[in-house]
Amino acid sequence: MATKTNKTTNDIKTEQSLIEIIQDINFRLTHLEDIETDNRKLIVKLVQQGNTMVEFLKQFNVEEIDPEDLMVERLPELPFFDEDRVAKTEGLKDLIDDIIERHNDLKEFEEELEKYKNEITPGQVGES
Repeated sequence: MATKTNKTTNDIKTEQSLIEIIQDINFRLTHLEDIETDNRKLIVKLVQQGNTMVEFLKQFNVEEIDPEDLMVERLPELPFFDEDRVAKTEGLKDLIDDIIERHNDLKEFEEELEKYKNEITPGQVGES
């Protein structure tokens, strides 16, 4: 004998709330993927600027100096810094500040995920 299953309004509300939770998790995971893509782009920029810094530092000649040979009367001349190098250094500082800010945002998001980790089903993608 076949029986019909009638859904109550409470069952429908529960299904809707589960769907909303799954959609929220999907949105957050998509957001994490976007953040990771942005982080990759920032890492590429950091590596490029790091390479620029290495090239800049290669220009300096370092010689071993005996402390007894130093004379207090004359200080070594400082290398000339042009505005382009200063701008690159400031750009690097801004990039590092941006990475630190994104890292802090990611930590906050991880803490938020930690709250809901019991409601997440591993291996489940999309709605089921």
